[in-house]
Amino acid sequence: MKKALFLDRDGTVNKMVKKYSRSYNKIIEDTPFSLQELVFNDGIKELADGAKKIGYKLIIITNQPSIIKGESSLKDYEEITKKICEFLKIDRSSIFECFHKEGYSLECNCRKPSPGLFLMAKGMHDIDLKKSVMIGDSWKDIKAAKTAGIGKTIFLRRMENKNQFGNREDEEKMRELKILPDFFSDDLMEVHKILKNI
Repeated sequence: MKKALFLDRDGTVNKMVKKYSRSYNKIIEDTPFSLQELVFNDGIKELADGAKKIGYKLIIITNQPSIIKGESSLKDYEEITKKICEFLKIDRSSIFECFHKEGYSLECNCRKPSPGLFLMAKGMHDIDLKKSVMIGDSWKDIKAAKTAGIGKTIFLRRMENKNQFGNREDEEKMRELKILPDFFSDDLMEVHKILKNI
């Protein structure tokens, strides 16, 4: 069985985008809806390449409800996905997404914080979850990974500045729920160092 480096997508692989949301009727941080909005985070390519060299299979685990909300199209989503695959040099089969909307009808088992996407990846790619690592910037990433039985979790902090709201609330939520990650990190270069020493 293989060990995997599970990556959240928005906020971890690529930058979040500040935009107006019709669903929330306010400016929020959201996923890029087009290739023009896609900007990769500093250090993600180096992290991906380094992880592969030490035997990790890269897998992206992401909630993507914007299509069912009518805010973006499947065509645009797949164009973004193709670009991510090319940039990180991974197969399309290494990206697992949940398109369900939060609170929509009966809750699914794949939308984070549920563990379903991890379990799908385990079955499809013969992954040893206990030897695997999850990197995410949301409390939902960490809770889903821990529920799935992922060996180590790393929470990527995003500081508030003119380009982003940050994720301090996610850190507070984790402490409230008592689901703290194994490591906190302020940037992906630091994550790379942590990964080499796990």
